[in-house]
Amino acid sequence: MKHCEDFQVLLQKYFLVRLMGQQKVSPNTVQAYKDTFRLYLRYLNDDISISPNSVNMSHFTTDTIIGFLKYLETKRNNTAKTINNRLAAIKSFLEFVSYESPEYLGNIRKIKAIPFRKTDKKEVAYLTKNEIDALLGACDQSDVEGRRDYMMLLLLYNTGMRVSELVSLKGKDIFSLDNLKGYIRIYGKGRKERSVPLWKSTAEYLRNYMKAHGISCDDYLLSGRNVPHLTRSGIRYRIECIVLRASDNCSSLRTKKVTAHVFRHSTAMSMLQSGVDISTIAIWLGHESIETTHKYMIADLKLKEHALSKVQEPNMDRESHRYLIDNDILQFLALL
Repeated sequence: MKHCEDFQVLLQKYFLVRLMGQQKVSPNTVQAYKDTFRLYLRYLNDDISISPNSVNMSHFTTDTIIGFLKYLETKRNNTAKTINNRLAAIKSFLEFVSYESPEYLGNIRKIKAIPFRKTDKKEVAYLTKNEIDALLGACDQSDVEGRRDYMMLLLLYNTGMRVSELVSLKGKDIFSLDNLKGYIRIYGKGRKERSVPLWKSTAEYLRNYMKAHGISCDDYLLSGRNVPHLTRSGIRYRIECIVLRASDNCSSLRTKKVTAHVFRHSTAMSMLQSGVDISTIAIWLGHESIETTHKYMIADLKLKEHALSKVQEPNMDRESHRYLIDNDILQFLALL
């Protein structure tokens, strides 16, 4: 019975102490990890006849985990990406267990060696400057909703913030608008805080909007009709409406799926193409690791390769201009 108690205590400590206490992950992350363990307990119960109250750390083996992944694929029709997310949650828990209860370390090492599934990497979707202008131009500023839409798009493109960060913005998170050198304080993933400066045009529009609508410190910036603030689904709906109108004057938008996150990609790509270094972009977007930001460099390189393919190469004698390899490879590397 002690082993069952060990598992229950370890799982509770993992969520309360590690995830919520130390790492301060977002509620969405907590929910996703909870779902993983609910599904794992269901799998053990339904497929292996181990009731949830009987589960202990001995039921975390390479065979059971691989069986669980197969269960997700065949019975729940999960994608490789979803399966990888479930596996990552289990590995994260076991990493915590390895410190709390080293006696399970041998088994944990085997499970951590289970590889993630290969996934097709999607190209980064982003908007061009012309498409951004078309979307802003499609906001009808003669009414309250249109002015709110315009401000919403300005903030998304200026800051590159996540939609969850946008909906939680309040008046007290906006600073220094009077001298038009404003900035926004953003609370990101893991409740990490960052500040992002505003363009003068954004600061001016924001100042006038807040003044006209009497937005004070504790008021949400994007108010809703029957709710305290515009929801994630509300923002998605408003963007869809704007894209539909803007498509009449900008045909390229008809083939693009535009979301709030696409604006985030657009901010990063715009900064990269303007010469901003990748570490600054990572800080701007609130990325914990610069590796997350690296995908924008890959996307930018593909864009440049596509542009280069349209340029005719110079007519050269390839034989006489063949590159000669330097035999001293260490010297070559040193000079890079």
